[in-house]
Amino acid sequence: MGEQANKIGKKLEGFGEKLFTGFGWTELARDTEIQCNRKYYHGKQTHGLDLFMRFSNPYLGNKQGIIIECKNRQMKSITQAEIDKWLAELINAIECAQSAPELESIDTEGTNLNTGLLLIHANDSFNAGNFNKYLCNLKVSSRRNPINIFIAGNDEINRWNSLRDKIEKDYSKEFRFIYPSIEGSNMELGTYITVNQLYSKYIFAQDVIYVEKDEDGVKYPVPMLRKIMISFDDISIGNFKYMWSMFKAFQFQDAKELVFIFYPRRSDDVEFVKANFIKILYQANPSITEEMEKKIKIDFFDNRNLSPVDGGGR
Repeated sequence: MGEQANKIGKKLEGFGEKLFTGFGWTELARDTEIQCNRKYYHGKQTHGLDLFMRFSNPYLGNKQGIIIECKNRQMKSITQAEIDKWLAELINAIECAQSAPELESIDTEGTNLNTGLLLIHANDSFNAGNFNKYLCNLKVSSRRNPINIFIAGNDEINRWNSLRDKIEKDYSKEFRFIYPSIEGSNMELGTYITVNQLYSKYIFAQDVIYVEKDEDGVKYPVPMLRKIMISFDDISIGNFKYMWSMFKAFQFQDAKELVFIFYPRRSDDVEFVKANFIKILYQANPSITEEMEKKIKIDFFDNRNLSPVDGGGR
């Protein structure tokens, strides 16, 4: 745990850079101090920005800017009062960053800045129950102009690390996240993932692998499209049915390979998926066929809160 804390330490900036650039985010500034232009309301002279990043958001049709504030503390120091304070400081920093002269030299054209991410990492033993209770009791002052704030604790940080590591380890450079067509928008593919998707229970993606063919002694690679559905939802029979209904709704079952990746949270999750997932798909309406079953692959993320045996794997 100490080694991991050191890696994530020093306000997590290095962690944020590695994690989010791995998801296609661009770093615009780091450890930057800006003047407070609302001193009367904010009660500060300056604001410190740990990380200022941006990413593409196809549903907004532009670049989305995000200020990331990083806290690395012992669990006993992560309290309701502290989180309330960190949240208020992040909102205030975003308000001033929207018109900060110190950021004028940064190419922010087409970047909408009204989003923040508060990363809170307990570097000893994380208490998810207490942390979630604090989030339910947050005190947020109303603002004339809305600002969207996302908060992540150890559970989210571990999950996102697992997602990034899985992509880098087991999938090709042609891996792309899928943004399905919603309310008339076109379906898009991208190496980037939005902050909203990071909090989603389900994520779509695709990958391409090459299968070697032999024709008259001449070998050549043939691309094979893999459609991928990632689930961070609790593993259950209902979860299986919902995943398959969405897969069919977006007509992804026509790919050469259908990959379903699960995030195990309990020690028996891996065996439960292996024993029941295909069985449930045969009970769907319409059910899968034997030919379709041959195309289905089941994969698992590593969950560092489980042992390697419990976490399964490919």
